[in-house]
Amino acid sequence: MPADRRPEAPALSRADAGLVALSAAIAGGDPVSVTAGAEGAIDGGASPGALYEALLQSYLFVGFPRAIEALFAAGPVLKRHGFAPPEASRVDPEGWIRAGEDLCRRVYGRNYEKLIETMRGLSPDLASWMILQGYGTTLSRPGLGTATREYCVVAILTTTRMWRQLRSHALGAINVGGTRAGVRRSIELCQTVAGEAIVREALRVTGGEAPDARG
Repeated sequence: MPADRRPEAPALSRADAGLVALSAAIAGGDPVSVTAGAEGAIDGGASPGALYEALLQSYLFVGFPRAIEALFAAGPVLKRHGFAPPEASRVDPEGWIRAGEDLCRRVYGRNYEKLIETMRGLSPDLASWMILQGYGTTLSRPGLGTATREYCVVAILTTTRMWRQLRSHALGAINVGGTRAGVRRSIELCQTVAGEAIVREALRVTGGEAPDARG
């Protein structure tokens, strides 16, 4: 290799790739795959705390039942690595709303106001819960980087074929410091669970790679 050329850095770190693959497995709903995904994420360098956060946030996108089953499946892996879930966070609705609004603005950028208007038109309750419970209570938690959280969300939305939300979070991942290559890789890592056709469609709806942050 010429001295002035260096190997390209991977689109995702091994740890992030493991958490993304785990998120796809959670969305797929197979407990054996979730256990294997949890072990793979730890082997790739993800901390048990980061693994727990990826499991926990999945309830926003696949519901409590599937998130609970994922925690049952991955629990033995966490236990083997000496991790016990921390005490529940102190209830702080005002703080969660502030944090939620700030993070949602970062993720959606200039489209934030349009998002809020659209959501309020659909359901004022759901718009409020999105900020308080989604972006505030859950996605603003420490323990997992914001871009990594978005990559994991991209994997869940690919596997569940939620194309409208996938487009938004593909862009959101870039807005919070991720890369187009990282989003593309997050989609590709879903193939084992979702299949080639769904991955192709996900790449199509995101333009083959994540849209530019200016778009």
